[in-house]
Amino acid sequence: MSRRLRVVQWTTGKTGSAAVRGMVDHPVLDLVGCYAHSPDKVGRDVGELCGLPPIGVTATDDVEALLALEPDCVSYMAYRPNFDHLERILESGVNVVSTMYMMAGFGYGEQATHRLRDACLRGGSSLYASGIYPGHAPMVAVAASAMCSRVERLSILESLDISGYANEQMFRAQGFDLDPDDPAAHQACEASCGSFKDQIPVLAKALGVRIDAVGFRVEFATANQDTDFGFMTVKKGRVAGFKGTVSGDRDGRSLIECSFVWKLGEDMTPNWPVTHGYVIELDGVPGVRVRLEPQGEHLDGTVTTAMPAVNAIPQVCAAQPGIVNLMELPLARAAGQFRP
Repeated sequence: MSRRLRVVQWTTGKTGSAAVRGMVDHPVLDLVGCYAHSPDKVGRDVGELCGLPPIGVTATDDVEALLALEPDCVSYMAYRPNFDHLERILESGVNVVSTMYMMAGFGYGEQATHRLRDACLRGGSSLYASGIYPGHAPMVAVAASAMCSRVERLSILESLDISGYANEQMFRAQGFDLDPDDPAAHQACEASCGSFKDQIPVLAKALGVRIDAVGFRVEFATANQDTDFGFMTVKKGRVAGFKGTVSGDRDGRSLIECSFVWKLGEDMTPNWPVTHGYVIELDGVPGVRVRLEPQGEHLDGTVTTAMPAVNAIPQVCAAQPGIVNLMELPLARAAGQFRP
């Protein structure tokens, strides 16, 4: 980069805080501002909000004041999108990276997607959504396909015990602690997979394969007894785990699969094994198997979710205006992040 890039962080929840920690002392990025969703965070030092010593950046809820800082990019990691804010940011010429993958597709509806795309074109800005999965793991899968002379099927599996990620609001929205026979459980789980449904056509385009339908299937595991996780309780006989797949199908055959096993703890039936990471498999010539397994500290998923978006900021700032994905960007990477 010929110059450092100015970044505003949008919210400081679990993932947003990981993004802030990843930007402090970054070789290319300067954190210059932060949007606070909660009134009790306004006026506080962002470092303190994110478990760091003070960094001299104060959180605010004043959108225009943040845009007046002339950022190159906003790192947008709110729990739910505020499309008025996003439209204002993008039409002002500020790029956006986000871990909300559905913003890059049609998960929030065609009207929302067209609204964001048009704001990008008016402002000459780019919007990029990533994360670990969807996002970076599928990017690794596409890279691995270069080893093959023939690909017959691609599958990506996320398999995790997520009880260490204390987020009751998100888990209940996914259908945890519902009766497995309640139709709302299936509906909630499928609704939470909108980002996978948006990932399927991106992978199909990247691999040059035609699909004619996107399928969804899920199985439930139920708690063997009432279990208190500290942040929420799952009652006996209620949903404590999911095993599901979103698939890109052609002529009734599954060609691309984004699969998941999500569990709260281990005391459930059936008790599926987890790999604590990501397994990518390509059936073809030759067959290829890749395993991504985060190691060491910060295994709650926040760092691996935030950093594929943060590390893509230089490429997004250099991209053509519009909604961009892995087909339009160079490989996101931790350039300059080696610190022996």
